Amino acid sequence: MGRITAENTGEKRIVQIGRICFWAGLLLELLIVVVDTSAWTNPFEGQLFRLTFLLFSIKVLCSRFTLREWLWLLFFGVLAGVCYLCSDRDEAVRLVVFCAAFRDVDVKKALKLAFFVTLSGCLVLVFLAASGIFGNMYIIDDGDRGLRYTFGLGHPNACYCLFWALATLGIYLWHEKMKLWHYGLIALAGILLFVPTRSRTGLMFLIFTLALSLFLAYRKKLGERKLLYALGIAALLICVVLSVWIAYYEPYQGPFYTHIDRFITGRITSMNTLQEGGGMLRNWRLFSRPENVKYFDLGYVRLFYWYGIIPGAAYVIMYALLLWECRRRKDPFGFMMLLSYALYTMLEAHFISVYMGRNYALFLMGAYWGGIVGRRRQTGREGKGLCREEEDYLWRFPGRLMRAFRKAA
Repeated sequence: MGRITAENTGEKRIVQIGRICFWAGLLLELLIVVVDTSAWTNPFEGQLFRLTFLLFSIKVLCSRFTLREWLWLLFFGVLAGVCYLCSDRDEAVRLVVFCAAFRDVDVKKALKLAFFVTLSGCLVLVFLAASGIFGNMYIIDDGDRGLRYTFGLGHPNACYCLFWALATLGIYLWHEKMKLWHYGLIALAGILLFVPTRSRTGLMFLIFTLALSLFLAYRKKLGERKLLYALGIAALLICVVLSVWIAYYEPYQGPFYTHIDRFITGRITSMNTLQEGGGMLRNWRLFSRPENVKYFDLGYVRLFYWYGIIPGAAYVIMYALLLWECRRRKDPFGFMMLLSYALYTMLEAHFISVYMGRNYALFLMGAYWGGIVGRRRQTGREGKGLCREEEDYLWRFPGRLMRAFRKAA
């Protein structure tokens, strides 16, 4: 009996260590995002990313996985490793560990932490800019929009994007308590913020998010229909196909491309006028290359340009499966958030970046990926998690290793 108690105590300590490392790593990731939003250039960013990677890795080693899940982690780890060797970008490796670290974590608590840390950080930056202490309140746009306010958040589009992303996250977290007037307040705030920022893309997606959320809130049967999730996946794939088509664009290719470019406010032109054509299709590789470092708006084009065709395709496939997983878990508002971010990514690359804490879709990816790749269908257990028979005997190998050292000593 004493031996069993000692083993259980050791396992609890390991689990507790993993949880502490996870929350410390997540908080640090979120603070890095807030600092990046400001006008200050963080000279320690690379070292901080290594620290968060270490913390999340410890959490993974202290977590419970089935044999099938370990194999999938190995697969994604190898894929990300090849991406790193070819492109010199370590975000893919960090993403795999970040998502794996969400095992046995309350994802809503993690998202609430992200909401309040990001919101508090943004409000501090707005105050510093408004008081003249740090940051710029506005810029002069080179286009036709003239004076546009940034409120200390870098760029008008970035400012509105943060508002919309946090509003979308807030709806996901508290939709059960929201009334119609709450949605009205968000819409009013969005209109008032549009006046100084003139971010047309952000306003368009805010309207889409509010409309879909209202449909799901007041037409609850809509969230149970397979057709809704199938249409969401189709919309994601259409955005990806259009992005590939746009990347094929060559200057002066035809009037239709010119109209598309004007409709998305010159995003194609701003990309292909970069040195060597930026993210144009001719610069894509299976696993990218170190030279592919240019920044531009189009999110899916940047995804394939930065990380390669194979890693980009793997991300899109997992994202599509994640949308369908929301149906299995009866999480229509999770679907709403994921779809909103997926459509926005076609025009803006806010969620395709080195910052894991900026993309809230990765939080759900971390929470749900086990159900996507590790689930085995079994009568009476549909939607209730993994089958017991799939358990990996090495699920807590750190604890077994510690006990082996004790016995050897």
